Amino acid sequence: MADKIQQAALISKNIKHMRELLGWTQSRLASEAGITAAALSKIEKDEGRMPTIVVLRKIASALGVKPYEITGEDAPEDSGDKTTEFYRKWGELDKLPEPQLPALPKVTI
Repeated sequence: MADKIQQAALISKNIKHMRELLGWTQSRLASEAGITAAALSKIEKDEGRMPTIVVLRKIASALGVKPYEITGEDAPEDSGDKTTEFYRKWGELDKLPEPQLPALPKVTI
């Protein structure tokens, strides 16, 4: 894993990118995640601050992703989420028609 400063920078970048993909403001994401806008702002400013696992999970839940997608880590082996993570990472998940989404876990890469 990258050092703490690099990891914090990646988390910051990923949260901001995912938030912007949804068209949300920092205030909206903070509200959806149940954290303060000031806390989210500090995380997104990339000042080397690492969010706690509790905050990371709240943000991930609000964004509709898994925490490992924000941290840039691989999907856990037993999660069955590698295919979903692959499509989301490449920006393709949102382009799939709704009827195809249930078939994703059956697809192998």
